[in-house]
Amino acid sequence: MTAADPAGAAAAPEFPGWRRNLAFIWLGVFVGLLGANFVFPFIPFFIKELGVTDEAEVAYWTGLTASVTGLSLTLTAPIWGALADRFGRKAMFLRALVGAGITIGLMGIAQSVWQLVVLRFVMGAFAGTMGAAAALVAANTPRPKVGYALGTLQTGLFAANMLGPVMGGLVAANLGIRESFFFCASLYAAASLLAFLFVREHAPPTPAPAEGRGGGAGIIANLRAVVRERQAVVVLVLLFVLWLSTTYVRPVMPLSIDGFAGTDGAPPDRVHLTLPGWTADMREEAATGFVFGIIGLTSTVAALAVAPVGQRIGYRNAVLGAALVAGLLYIPVALARTFTSFFLFFGAVGLFQGAMVPGTNALIAASSPEGKQGSAFGLAASMQSLALLVGPLAGGATAGILGIEAVYAVIAAVLILAAIVVRPLIREPEVFAAARAAPPVPRERPSGAE
Repeated sequence: MTAADPAGAAAAPEFPGWRRNLAFIWLGVFVGLLGANFVFPFIPFFIKELGVTDEAEVAYWTGLTASVTGLSLTLTAPIWGALADRFGRKAMFLRALVGAGITIGLMGIAQSVWQLVVLRFVMGAFAGTMGAAAALVAANTPRPKVGYALGTLQTGLFAANMLGPVMGGLVAANLGIRESFFFCASLYAAASLLAFLFVREHAPPTPAPAEGRGGGAGIIANLRAVVRERQAVVVLVLLFVLWLSTTYVRPVMPLSIDGFAGTDGAPPDRVHLTLPGWTADMREEAATGFVFGIIGLTSTVAALAVAPVGQRIGYRNAVLGAALVAGLLYIPVALARTFTSFFLFFGAVGLFQGAMVPGTNALIAASSPEGKQGSAFGLAASMQSLALLVGPLAGGATAGILGIEAVYAVIAAVLILAAIVVRPLIREPEVFAAARAAPPVPRERPSGAE
């Protein structure tokens, strides 16, 4: 046990029912982000509805709406995380759900693209659902089980990524995109109610040091405690690169899908998909939903697998191996010439990309000082939002200069390089290494009835 273990040993009985708690946090994340995925994959089409018709301008405004959200979240996430360590992580989780629900509902009544941009900026300042949820889970779960818990939590995000775009695509195609925003806001309201009623925070917030009471010194001290850990800083930088692999490509994915319209025997306004035993010519919105859906499905499988794989080969090796393979798979994505191959290769990317973030979150939780999980995941959310800020603009610029296919080739190179460079800089956390080295506890199988 480490030097922090006396406290940890005393705190172990403070986690009764942590699995039940995890289940309701998962439900809150899933229901809320299901709504978010109902609308955000279709932002390019909503921007067209707001009066922007030129494809280059649509790509620009799509990137800008995503980037302003990343900017505001980058600035505020570390503050919210440090406040969570001071005043409670459940309160910050509720703040994220309520803030996102209100601002997304207001987007449904936006009348211009500038109003949409402003609302996306405001949403970033008050949202950050996954970061708040991860901090809440990490602080209320036994440390040896943190990898399993965070992997399970991530499946809520991926399941929402899988079902939300498919449902949203069908609603947007048949009822309209504005109605999707209102439905999304109602789902966030339901998620807020679930979290308020059923989530229990067992780990007490960290009291502020005497010199920090009444000011910001306690917040700064919490953040400093995290950044003093070299491994935590390296893993946070890696997390930025892994999130960049998502934010860099996803804004241009609808434009890639639009390029497949009228090909492979499909009508000019349809996209053709061929799967074993099933073929379809679908609208671009529905096709976009299917791509995001297959990524969500395969990512969910990967998130469930990351804990047992990490326990067997180490979380460091699991994360970096997944990054390497995902980078290699982006190469055939760039070369895809039919929507069917584009769809299948992105599904394969999700199978490895889905393991990267939950595995990295487990490394962050195990590498951060005890009682500073809120600050650590606040910084993690800032890395995610910084990727959301940089990725869409960089991806849009790359597409404008070199073409859409170059976006996938560039991110392939980034992931492969990151997997190679970062490996010697990260060590497997002791809590995971010790659990892997420990001999399995044999189960008693009495021959008689008990």
